[in-house]
Amino acid sequence: MNMKFSPSALEFYPAQWLDAYKKAGTLPNDIIDVAYGDYETFALQSPPKGKMLGVNDDGLPAWVDAPAPPPMPVSEHRQNAFDWIDATADRIRASDRSVGQYLNAEYQLVAQALIDYRNNPEGEVPDAIRSYAAAEGLAIDAAAQQIAEAAARVQELLQAVRRIRLAGKAAIRDAGDDANFMETARPYIDQLNKIPTGS
Repeated sequence: MNMKFSPSALEFYPAQWLDAYKKAGTLPNDIIDVAYGDYETFALQSPPKGKMLGVNDDGLPAWVDAPAPPPMPVSEHRQNAFDWIDATADRIRASDRSVGQYLNAEYQLVAQALIDYRNNPEGEVPDAIRSYAAAEGLAIDAAAQQIAEAAARVQELLQAVRRIRLAGKAAIRDAGDDANFMETARPYIDQLNKIPTGS
């Protein structure tokens, strides 16, 4: 197959389709003859790493150095560090299992049941406490005590995570634009990772 090449468009054109390109007004005016092997090399194969299709000094297709990607904006670097701290904080919070099966929405239900039970110990035992006691093979008072201890641990964990997360984000926010934001975040990440959880 006879192939043509446009150095300006960096495109290959089969010779038998030139009339169609001309009629469509899409045929560059600088097309040249090239070997079919050039088409196979430069149009049908991926460029080597760090290279892109260009032209050599003779205007023929050639692999040339690809330009370096533009530098990431400072705001994006800063946001990446924020995201790292937030993701670590989320992971630490999610890893806590100190309240057993009672996490998230279930934990809120149990925590409220504990308050209700403590406010009215002579009344009906809330189902959330009764079911936890049955599941763990505990007396009602022992189950309530475990839930209370777990709730205290959860509150301590959440407060510690929040304190470190906000301090880390403040440090990143206040760092100069030339700072390495990931290194600024690292001490806070390390602190988060050292928080003991009930997992």
